[in-house]
Amino acid sequence: MKAMSTPHFDFDSPQRQSTIAILLVILKTLKVLFRQIALPFFVFVVMGKKGSDYGTYFVVFICSISFISMVYSIINHFRSFYYIANNELVVHSGILGKKKLSIPIERIQTINFEENLIHKLFHVKRLKIDTAGSGEKELELAAIDNPKAEALRNILLGNKEHSMVFDTQMPKREEVIFSLDIPDLIKAGLMENHLRSGGLILVFMWWIYANLQEVGINAEDYIEEVEKPAFSINLFLLGIGFFILVSLIISLFRTVFKYYNLHLSRSGNGFKISQGLLNSKTISALDHKIQTVSWSDNLLKKLMGIHDLKLKQASSKTVESKESIIVPGCSYRHIMQICQYVFPSWSPNLFTFSKVDKSYLYRSYYFSIILGLLAIGISYIFKNNTAIYGIVVLVAFLMVMSYLGYKKLAYGYNREWIYLKGGAFGDKHVVSPIFKTQSLKISQNPFQRRKNLVNLTLFNASGSESIPFIPRETALIMSNYVLFKIEIDKRHWM
Repeated sequence: MKAMSTPHFDFDSPQRQSTIAILLVILKTLKVLFRQIALPFFVFVVMGKKGSDYGTYFVVFICSISFISMVYSIINHFRSFYYIANNELVVHSGILGKKKLSIPIERIQTINFEENLIHKLFHVKRLKIDTAGSGEKELELAAIDNPKAEALRNILLGNKEHSMVFDTQMPKREEVIFSLDIPDLIKAGLMENHLRSGGLILVFMWWIYANLQEVGINAEDYIEEVEKPAFSINLFLLGIGFFILVSLIISLFRTVFKYYNLHLSRSGNGFKISQGLLNSKTISALDHKIQTVSWSDNLLKKLMGIHDLKLKQASSKTVESKESIIVPGCSYRHIMQICQYVFPSWSPNLFTFSKVDKSYLYRSYYFSIILGLLAIGISYIFKNNTAIYGIVVLVAFLMVMSYLGYKKLAYGYNREWIYLKGGAFGDKHVVSPIFKTQSLKISQNPFQRRKNLVNLTLFNASGSESIPFIPRETALIMSNYVLFKIEIDKRHWM
């Protein structure tokens, strides 16, 4: 009886991306083109500003450049192909000048998927590959059929070390260890950092104000026509309330769009997280490539008992934050469960913590007061009493933050682990194995020199963590032990 045949892909032979990549090139060009000509079109055409001929020439020039770029990208699609040879992923591309990119499989750290609406509609994925030690993302394939993308990732991550032919029928067991349903997603969105959303609103308002000036509308003239009694305290409070409400709504929508249908799964010796509403993303991380585990909260999240978990894996500096696994809305129980998967022998009860020197707090006070006095002096010269009151409140707030940050800043280490604590109104925890440390640096500024204090910075493949204002002797003892541990430990750091 003949065995049932299964779909497979032979990556020994050259493979091309899906033809859907051409559609993505066209849409990307149109998107960039719209961003470049929207404002000039509005200023020179819709507003009827003088010199519109110049605006027309500008728009035509931008359209021509975009069209040429689009045609070049489409031709390049047909000249590009990839394959696996000699344990390397090889990619050929180029029109006028041919380019060959060879990536050793052992250097590949992360292989992640992204899908927007077009990808989902045509059942393709964008594949992103990053290698440790590079300064930028090594490779991006815009559109690969779903089964082929899964096959390629499994091969490159070592799941099929001895064969270049992948069977798409292979079962793969996954255990979902955390997910966000709609109520949890809304709760996480309501407790996000709304200052970021407020900053976006201010930038947008400034953009509108600047462009009104460009089209000949002076907003200050309209403000002067409004009677001063109209600017009452009630109107001011109403504006503040509206600003907070809009910031909250923006944060909520950003969270929903980014983390919709979030599932963190455990598969074999690694994690996989999938998330996103319009733009879906799938990020994978093997246990041995995870360099640090950290979790943090803010005041609102602390009251609700939820945290944001981050698993930082080996990657290039440019994509370090983007390729970390970030899981919002985690309970402490989930965090401890995930830590036991990644670092089985770690426990928060194994550490004795030390504080940083009080000079860390005094320096923060010093800079806050100096800058505050300088700002108050300028406000006094211009006789702006309201600004003086605001500066005093701001300086007091910064000093409270500095005090809380100092009280929570602590560090501890034992034979295997480094454990850092921090935060101000919230808390932050960072755990990293000592043997995954790649290098360290001891630095000292003039403010520290008098008391013989230093900053100790430890580097691994996912970034760095710093311990500020500790005695030089303590830093030397700690650094000598870390270097000794790195030298004698034979485990692979990735």
